[in-house]
Amino acid sequence: MTDFQTENNQESIQIMVAEDQLSASVWIQQGESHYTAALLKNRLSEAGVTSGLQEETIQQLANGLLYDQWVVVAKGTPCVNGEDGWYEYAFHRETDHKPKILEDGSVDYSQYGNIPSVKEGDVIAVYHPATEAKDGMDVHGNILVARKGKNLARLFGKGFACAEDGCTYIANRSGKIVETMDKIFIDQEFVVEGDLTNSTGSICFRGDIRIRGNVGSGVSVVSEKGSILVDGFVEGADLQANRDITLKNGMQGNGKGFIRAKGNVSAKFFEQCTICADGCVNANAIMNCQIEAGEDVVVSGRFGSIIGGHISAQRQIKATNIGNVAEVENQVEAGVAENLVTKMNLLTESKKKALDEWERIAQGIERIDTLMEQTKNAVLMEKKRVLMRGKIEKDTEISELEKKIQATVLAMEKANVAKVTVDRYVHPGTCISVNGMKTQVQELEQHVEYARRGNGIIVYHIDEA
Repeated sequence: MTDFQTENNQESIQIMVAEDQLSASVWIQQGESHYTAALLKNRLSEAGVTSGLQEETIQQLANGLLYDQWVVVAKGTPCVNGEDGWYEYAFHRETDHKPKILEDGSVDYSQYGNIPSVKEGDVIAVYHPATEAKDGMDVHGNILVARKGKNLARLFGKGFACAEDGCTYIANRSGKIVETMDKIFIDQEFVVEGDLTNSTGSICFRGDIRIRGNVGSGVSVVSEKGSILVDGFVEGADLQANRDITLKNGMQGNGKGFIRAKGNVSAKFFEQCTICADGCVNANAIMNCQIEAGEDVVVSGRFGSIIGGHISAQRQIKATNIGNVAEVENQVEAGVAENLVTKMNLLTESKKKALDEWERIAQGIERIDTLMEQTKNAVLMEKKRVLMRGKIEKDTEISELEKKIQATVLAMEKANVAKVTVDRYVHPGTCISVNGMKTQVQELEQHVEYARRGNGIIVYHIDEA
């Protein structure tokens, strides 16, 4: 606070201004000579207090009704900041899309897939616009500038529309509602409430597929653009999805089960089935399966085991146990077998050659264009058409080479971290390959990791890593 004091033979007055400059007070001692309202205002003006004067209070001071106390004689107007706009969502946004990890490290898929769903016409969100800001003024007459509230951008995504009021968002189709990368998607979902068998027929659907029962042998389930979630067990069926495939229980394929996913594949167990996934394959047990994963294969839990079959992952394979006491044959491969450096050099050279040819074609077209400015004839036109076709072909060739180079770079990144990790036991009968180099397990090993170093594979204990 700031004190101002004015004294002479006739008057003594103290003026105090609050630290926030939004109020000013006066102290007059009892017995002092009376002040007129005009004199009080003059003294306040000398102290810089010019705004928000309380006329009635000042008059009471002038009449000698208030003394020996601080009396507020001026009040400023505080500014009112605008509040930012915000969305009120009608669905639960904090859904945990990851399955639960149990105490033994195994995965519980029983609650997986409980993603909110909406029906056509449901309100999914309401926008509350930013409120208006109001400037204020302190007792010195200075304007206090309020902060303006910021409005948020409109919601983007698919499966919903904004109402005429510009604030209410309504689902225009039924399905699962998912928030990804600040966008909202209502994905169409095909739900089978019971079992899916030959009698009910196969399914081919563009969006997500949810089967609440079991899937029998001989059935085909295809999600062209979405994911597949099965609550029950799967037998020798054919499951294919553009995203993830999750089996809350597992698959007993009897040698006929097939799974293909461009995302991840997860289940309690896989037995006697073939799996191809661009992402990861996760399970609590894998028995006699043929598996190819573009990322990792992870077998979790205290008893999580890989027994029999051929398991390959472009990055890492991690399991609690590999093999068993019967020394069943296992083939476990991490990384890639081909020489990626040689492949990259060949692709780079091919791209350089294609670019040089493209440049020669472009120069030829430019020369023909120059000649055609002087004289136009059918021969030049035909030559130009031939060169243009060649240029388009080279554009396509270069584009394909760039895609292959990008894929090779990604494969090299995965190969750099390729390894096989066994938390408990790896049994004889297991053949382990890392980036093309192989080793045969001859005796029981415990807590080990296999990685390629140079032209061989090294084995070291995990606690030594």
